[in-house]
Amino acid sequence: MAAPLFSISSRILLPSCLRLLPCLQQRPNSTNVDNLVLKVLDIRQYQNTICQGLSWEAQKDCAQKCMQLLNGAVLSLESCQAKLIERIDTWRWEQHQATIGGPFDDNLGPLQTRCEQLLGVNEQLTQELDLLKNELHSLSAHSSLVVEKQPPQVIKTQSKFSTTVCYLLGEKVAPGKPIVLKAQIITENQARNLVQTGTMGFDSVGELINSTAVLEHNLSSKTMCANFRNMSIKKIKRADRKGSESVTEEKFAILFSADIAMCGCKAVCSIQMISFPVVVIVHGSQDNNAMATIIWDCAFSEPNRIPFVVPERVPWMQMCMTLSRKFMFEVGTQRCLDNYNQHFLAQKIFDKHDITEDFSNMKVSWSQFNKEVLPGRTFTFWQWFDGVMELTKKHLKKYWSDQLIFGFIGKQHIHVILQNKPNGTFLLRFSDSEMGGITIAYIAPNENGHRKIHNIQPFSKKDLEIRCLGDRIRDIESLIYLYPEIPKKKAFGQYYTGRKLSRVVSTPNVYVTMVVSGV
Repeated sequence: MAAPLFSISSRILLPSCLRLLPCLQQRPNSTNVDNLVLKVLDIRQYQNTICQGLSWEAQKDCAQKCMQLLNGAVLSLESCQAKLIERIDTWRWEQHQATIGGPFDDNLGPLQTRCEQLLGVNEQLTQELDLLKNELHSLSAHSSLVVEKQPPQVIKTQSKFSTTVCYLLGEKVAPGKPIVLKAQIITENQARNLVQTGTMGFDSVGELINSTAVLEHNLSSKTMCANFRNMSIKKIKRADRKGSESVTEEKFAILFSADIAMCGCKAVCSIQMISFPVVVIVHGSQDNNAMATIIWDCAFSEPNRIPFVVPERVPWMQMCMTLSRKFMFEVGTQRCLDNYNQHFLAQKIFDKHDITEDFSNMKVSWSQFNKEVLPGRTFTFWQWFDGVMELTKKHLKKYWSDQLIFGFIGKQHIHVILQNKPNGTFLLRFSDSEMGGITIAYIAPNENGHRKIHNIQPFSKKDLEIRCLGDRIRDIESLIYLYPEIPKKKAFGQYYTGRKLSRVVSTPNVYVTMVVSGV
């Protein structure tokens, strides 16, 4: 008797499904795709049993049914691979968000395991489907190149940096010559054309030093990575800018590419991957504005966007979340910006000083964030905010984390909360008028005996390098209670270090000057 026509399909499909079965059975919340694979396995095993000894016609009918099931399995595999690609995209997105303190698990092991499992299933199924084979191989190959360690997103020319690129299907690469991964810098337009059309033109926009690295296979970790060390951008070619656009708003990217031969695939795969956007600067003074471009791009871009599209305006509440996350991340603290802080930041960026104003439905523009200088100042909102972060990171982290600093608050709000407090009640706030300054507001009688809110001349980074904040607060006898009513020594005693050295001098200016002598 002739062998059943479905037996070839059985040999292909059964091992494929059986390989997934233990993994799927351990997952109580299996997806529809997983359930479909299990269902196909049940049907194939059932038909393999009942079809023995059937007539030719019956075997033919059964074979047709098996082919339908096989096609269903192929569709399931495509769906699984699509979900894997989505998960890899999510990994990249979370890596992107880590720039501003977002949660990020950098473990690539589960993704690599899933890549290898799905490729194994694919290798079984494609014995019957040679045409589909190359397409699925190519899809897996192209989606499995991951920039594990992104290059710095602000790169100064002539400065060295490093990056690491991993290939998640390293175990499936065909043996042969070492695979050389190449890197080149491309413009935003080139990146956009590459994603949309598959081509980007041949215009060179910059010279990248140490731009090649070998994909090395680590047998112990079963990973394949290329480490680019001592890379640098020797020179960069700028695009024609529009209007008031600054060089620090121009985004580039690093393109990684290689030709890889896969086991079981006849064609060599030409794979490419684009890094996160980078801003290229030539002087350290441009770093602050360049980082503003990166912050806006990271916080407000959409997953799977066209490179490197971002909105011109964003909801203020979304901006609040971004500022709070960035502040916590840069300072290294678990304390976020509270509602009072966020309200003052809104007053600052929108130039609206009414403490009852509702900003929740307003939108903030890129220009308000880092193009237009603040009213009456010489710096932008972002430059001012970044100065506060830098000061807090270097000199005020413990004070902030211990909630001894009120933070961002306007003078109108200070008057409301201090006016009914005892003389000597004070709070610490970030300077509204200077970049990177912290000042002390306190209530005390003036020369005429009337109660008044006084503000100490802001302390800068240089001031706090000379004498710490705790000692400076101890020096000022007018300060008695930290708002709302914590005795000064109880709040700051642990930060006292040296002897008292300072005195407070009344001046006709807006601020009360603190003079340090003997230092």
